[in-house]
Amino acid sequence: MYNAVLVPTDGSARSVAAARRAIDLAATYDATLYVLSVIDASDLGLWTAADIPVERVEASLRDAAEAAIDEVTSLAAAADVRCETAIRIGVPHREILDYTDEVGADIVVMATHGRTGLEHAILGSTTERIVRLSEVPVLTVHE
Repeated sequence: MYNAVLVPTDGSARSVAAARRAIDLAATYDATLYVLSVIDASDLGLWTAADIPVERVEASLRDAAEAAIDEVTSLAAAADVRCETAIRIGVPHREILDYTDEVGADIVVMATHGRTGLEHAILGSTTERIVRLSEVPVLTVHE
């Protein structure tokens, strides 16, 4: 049923819960798990001051992305699940959708933050955008 399972991660407890579900799916169907971490391009602008080199900020964000991926790959290895990883810089929902197409994912497994009301209206939701725009099924996991 599934040959390629994609799980985006930001290292949060919610994304680790989603990763556990994705690993279970991949193990059940003997699928490859694709783990993606997206460095939000807007974060580079928010944290860059005239006296802090962009490269240092980007390196810090990349280190966080690598740590998030490492956590998921460790869980996948413990479950004997094949795993491929990637880090992208850009607009998160666009990068996730592009990567979904690139790897031929059959399903995307994502965490939901459970935002409601004004917070949801102002901040929006990457998961909601993926649910609306993805051409493949999206499984949302609430921690």
